[in-house]
Amino acid sequence: MKRNLISLFLMVAIMGGLALSIYYSKTSQTMIAQSYYETERTVTTTQPLIIIDAGHGGIDPGSDSHGILEKDINLEIALKLQEVLHENGYSVLMTREDDNSLSLRERSDFANEKEADLFISLHQNCYAQDASVHGIEVYYNSDKTTNDQQLAQMIQESLINETGAKNRGIHSDNGLVVTRETIMPAVLVETAFISNDDELDLIMSDDYQNKVVKGIVVGIEEFLNELDRNPE
Repeated sequence: MKRNLISLFLMVAIMGGLALSIYYSKTSQTMIAQSYYETERTVTTTQPLIIIDAGHGGIDPGSDSHGILEKDINLEIALKLQEVLHENGYSVLMTREDDNSLSLRERSDFANEKEADLFISLHQNCYAQDASVHGIEVYYNSDKTTNDQQLAQMIQESLINETGAKNRGIHSDNGLVVTRETIMPAVLVETAFISNDDELDLIMSDDYQNKVVKGIVVGIEEFLNELDRNPE
């Protein structure tokens, strides 16, 4: 009897130890899983911060054509771009999300204060002297040392690929405040000539605006991937 009780006691002890071992193993796995997902969330929240600047606004309408104002088109595209960038996991801030007025320095100062990684200013072109002029072009500042020309080139190429618009190339203009005064890579994108009736119809459509947005997003991602491959 005594021997049987000892055997029973040893069996209970062994089973209890096994159960405890399984419990701690599962607990450890759970903690590892939680730690993994916390790391994933951290990666998401540390994505590059992109400032989207819808050009003009408020008392400054920008260009106009047939009563259609540049500031309104800029904002429509900016809001679409904001949504897509958010969906792709980027942090995004807007210089304006409605029809309000901002000075050029307020826009660049805002981006600098937020320590943004990229600055994208959206505009529409207009050339009333010749309504046949059309196409897309991107401006950058050549005095900066923040790879602005590379960003401009990648966005321009991607925009042309997505829209099929005439490629008017990239241009250095060191007088543009928003690209000059920002301390991060910055470009000003002229997405269409609203003085051209055909392009005005295109840029007013959701379908074409979505193509423009996709072109900008792809260009941004190519630029950031290139920086990752070749860090300074």
